[in-house]
Amino acid sequence: MRKLVLHLFTLTFILGMATSASAQDQNLSSATLYIADYSTFPKASALLDVFDTNGIFASGLKPEAVSIVENNVPLPVDSLNETAIPLQLVVAVNQGEALDTRDATSISRFQRASQVLTQWAQTLPADLPDDFSLVSQAGPVINHATAAEFATGLNAFQPDFRAATPNLQSLSIAIDTVSSQTPRLGMKRAILFITPTMGDANLAALMEPLLQRAVQNKIHVFVWLVDLETTFTSTNAAVFNSLAIQTGGSVFNYSGVERFPDVESYFSPLRRIYTATYTSRITTAGEHTVGFQAALPAQQLISNDLKVNLDIQPPNPIPLISSLQITRQAPEDDPFNTEILLPTEQQVEIIIEFTDKHPRALTRTTLYVDGQIVDENTVEPFDKFTWDLTLFTTSGTHQLVVEAVDELGLNKSSMSTPITITVIKPPSGPVAFLAKYKNILTIGAIIFAGIALTLILASGRIRMPSLRAAQETRRAEADPLTQSIAVTTEEPLVPVAAEKAAKVRKPRAKSKKAEAGSKSKKEAPALFIRIAADGQPIPVTPIQITEKEITFGTDPVQCNQIMDDASISSVHARLRQTEDGGYLLLDNGSIAGTWVNYEPIPREGYRLAHGDMVNFGRLIYRFTLPAIPEIKKPTITVLPPEE
Repeated sequence: MRKLVLHLFTLTFILGMATSASAQDQNLSSATLYIADYSTFPKASALLDVFDTNGIFASGLKPEAVSIVENNVPLPVDSLNETAIPLQLVVAVNQGEALDTRDATSISRFQRASQVLTQWAQTLPADLPDDFSLVSQAGPVINHATAAEFATGLNAFQPDFRAATPNLQSLSIAIDTVSSQTPRLGMKRAILFITPTMGDANLAALMEPLLQRAVQNKIHVFVWLVDLETTFTSTNAAVFNSLAIQTGGSVFNYSGVERFPDVESYFSPLRRIYTATYTSRITTAGEHTVGFQAALPAQQLISNDLKVNLDIQPPNPIPLISSLQITRQAPEDDPFNTEILLPTEQQVEIIIEFTDKHPRALTRTTLYVDGQIVDENTVEPFDKFTWDLTLFTTSGTHQLVVEAVDELGLNKSSMSTPITITVIKPPSGPVAFLAKYKNILTIGAIIFAGIALTLILASGRIRMPSLRAAQETRRAEADPLTQSIAVTTEEPLVPVAAEKAAKVRKPRAKSKKAEAGSKSKKEAPALFIRIAADGQPIPVTPIQITEKEITFGTDPVQCNQIMDDASISSVHARLRQTEDGGYLLLDNGSIAGTWVNYEPIPREGYRLAHGDMVNFGRLIYRFTLPAIPEIKKPTITVLPPEE
């Protein structure tokens, strides 16, 4: 009767412990965020752990069941993958006489357990290196070894079990071993506690602080209770059972005849972790909080929060402009066209700089001129613009700005860049009309002359008979035989001197008129005649040198002689007339330079001579003087011989 009461009491205690453990099942579920990696911002990744109410890894979650929480804002995950990860395991052996009990083949209970663990360790793949340790009451036996090293050390471990007294020292050492930082983030911690039953009446009180430490550090404790079968229903056995249940582990009772469980079934779920990728929506620099939520069938889990610091800056657009000056003028093959000015458009390129070292996609780039949008990109390519120049018909300076917007909505504009547009309008008036239509007028004049010549020849054939008759009449009148004698009267004689004076006065009057006409046509003192690379003149109007100083360049404000070519600077060169009537050519610091006879002119200038070939950048001219200066012949002086 007393034995029955004892059994009922033991059963009631075990049921009470089981009920207490079941009430705490909810505490075994957890969601843990180990790391949030923003090195590829705005793309980010995180390592996640999710355990269900039984403390088992929640395998098979779909991406829609998990959301990343940034600064309290849930974000969807782009991908969610289960990946394998090593395990940190400590085998803690609580030495006692029960572990040395042998079977009919003289093999002890501990040796049987050791054989099972050794075979399991030898089957583990080498590319998934678990971290193994072996401890006993005396302290660590193997620390942080590979599976092969663990198997070797376990076979060599042969303590004197009968001389030892079971206690919780090996369990405490095991908890200390796995409570430190794991070799890799996300590694799970587990303890396999091999122990006999203990007769200590204070076992539950002694176990409580160890249990709390295991729960706090998320250490899964699996218990192999090795002893007589009758001890498996004892009060102390219930304490070990509670330890395993509350830490997400399990208990296996071994009396020497039971079949050992598959060890990998314990630890396989602990070798899994979730890798989540997502697109961040952080738009400001500084510290931010990151966590995640997981929806399990039975409950919603919220993870811990991590702090991350980010440097987020808007994209910085930089315009690339080949020239800050644009010259618009009529086409070269139609220089008198007043309807078309070239170029009609300008290509503008930009580069995008991310000063925060986080390159990301763009959603818009815009080109502004004088505050007005002239071109915009909302799709690739974002780095090229086309600037319409047809609206600019007068010279002036305009401000160019580019703006870039990234996928986070951050935007920034570049500094204003001044662009000078010079408009060279073609000449107008009668001279321009004649020059523009000279080919047509020439052809018309030739046709008109041909028609006139034809009419003259035709009229000559008609008048030929009358002309012949007139010639016959003159011959007849000239024949002395047919002429009549006329009566003549004498006229007063004109003095010879007066007649000569009259002859002299007439040609003198004509020479004065010719002289006056020649003086009215004033010739330029010097000319620049445009020539080609082969030295042949180009049919364009020469540059007449009529001023004391002439400035050459593309700037119509600063220069009085405009040259239209990309190689010409705004103020390219100057020509000054010296006091002795010569001409001094000076370069004004131009980019392409000023050359005379294929040599760059010196800083002090070059005195031009008749026939010099002058290069203004790519433009070639021949300097000519209408009145070629006379070259004095050298004089030879013969010195008397020395005595």
